[in-house]
Amino acid sequence: MRSSAFLVLSFIASAWAYSVTFPTQTQGWTNSGAQTLSWTRVDTDPLNFTALLTNQDTSILATSEILAALVNGTSGTTLLNAPSAGWPVGSGFQVNLVKDTNNFNTIYAQSNQFNITAVPGSSSTSTGVTTQGGNTITVTPAAAATVSATTTGSTTALNPTSSKSAALTIVGTNPVLAGVIALLGVLFA
Repeated sequence: MRSSAFLVLSFIASAWAYSVTFPTQTQGWTNSGAQTLSWTRVDTDPLNFTALLTNQDTSILATSEILAALVNGTSGTTLLNAPSAGWPVGSGFQVNLVKDTNNFNTIYAQSNQFNITAVPGSSSTSTGVTTQGGNTITVTPAAAATVSATTTGSTTALNPTSSKSAALTIVGTNPVLAGVIALLGVLFA
């Protein structure tokens, strides 16, 4: 009886053959820009998965972060954007390929532990927003910075509302930017 239960459990464990090939224990990610996730799969694997960033050390990553939902498993690679608070920096990270955003415990594959390292001169808390008309705003606060905006005609002026500095890049001008910038100021407060 025990041996048949073991065989059934072994079969279930081998039913999914997804395997994370990047990042690896020796080659991790940086905190700058989108990061590559690569994997292999077999034809019997589910067609989609959700990529989840985890770390056992809650002082580095308090909760698991969904990096991408409904990833096309047949592509073998994808670029993952940073979580909303930016890429955390540290060691012991893992990427789990899970069933979906409601089923974190159904793990198809798990990467080896890897590091996310800081790139000199970069910040792990950059936010980019593309608005109507194709205008792009990127905010990279040195610390929690607050920025508001005033729009006059087609020109948007930035008004720092805290003593903390932020690097802010705006491409294009549009009255819609004022609302987006104010929203970003609230997010970084």
